[in-house]
Amino acid sequence: MIQNQRYKYSNGLPFSMGLDINLDDIKLRVEKNKAALIVIDGGVGEGKTTLAVECAEYISGVELIFRHQLAMGGSDFAKKLKICFNKGYLVVLYDEAGDFNKRGALTRFNAMLNRIFETYRAFKILVILVLPSFAVLDNSLFDKQIPRLLLHCDDRSDTYGNYKGYSLYRMFYLRERMKKLTVKPFAYGLVDPNFRGHFLDLEPARSKELDKFTITGKLDILDSGEISFDGMLSYYELSDKLEMSVSWIKKKMMLLEIREDKTYKNKKYFDQSVLDVLVEVVEQEHVKPIKEFKHNYKKKIKRNKE
Repeated sequence: MIQNQRYKYSNGLPFSMGLDINLDDIKLRVEKNKAALIVIDGGVGEGKTTLAVECAEYISGVELIFRHQLAMGGSDFAKKLKICFNKGYLVVLYDEAGDFNKRGALTRFNAMLNRIFETYRAFKILVILVLPSFAVLDNSLFDKQIPRLLLHCDDRSDTYGNYKGYSLYRMFYLRERMKKLTVKPFAYGLVDPNFRGHFLDLEPARSKELDKFTITGKLDILDSGEISFDGMLSYYELSDKLEMSVSWIKKKMMLLEIREDKTYKNKKYFDQSVLDVLVEVVEQEHVKPIKEFKHNYKKKIKRNKE
């Protein structure tokens, strides 16, 4: 830890004066049932999530409950939004957390955002997005004038981070510049921000809590990515592909002594080769005894490992 490190400026806030005025305006907009979206973008390690938490806590007036208000990825975001609505929280955060590496994730993400803001009056919750680049947002969100503030983080030091603040009006210019540039981040140097500022780190205990939560979320994404990459199948996916009941599949796997290759969130996943074995069982169940399938299955697994 850096000696004499501070966590608040003289204004009593973890960020420069000026940002608070903009956050107050957006909070008032939400209270008037008008849609509003804050986007915080920038490269890896620039403190985007830290700044997002600080903005959210300023707007809420209380500490964020990470397990309820910070979503790590798209599917988690849908769940957290409902939790925030039911519990009356003012803010929900979405951290991209590698979501867009998955095929079709960006399209699903934008479709989800559009659905949320179509029913925005029912939620009355401010959404803060943490993204590598705000340019991934769909045109329709800008057509509806939903993004109201962009905070671009860059050039973070050991003790503080930096941000540039852009209005909706200037976001349109940024997007247009990005279309013409090979190196998209250069656009931030070509469009003047409405304001600039700095932000400090969270206090050590709070920072540790945030790190623990986000690392757990990212490990979950790595685990699910490994399952997806290896093409592993759950009982329900096997059931869907074979058009047989889950109970039938479990029974046959028990008889064949087939064990799961990975367990993730209390769900069992199996190698693709299991599907081939079960297809044979379906086709020839009344021809060969189960012990012969068991013998063939063990031979197949041995060949795959070799």
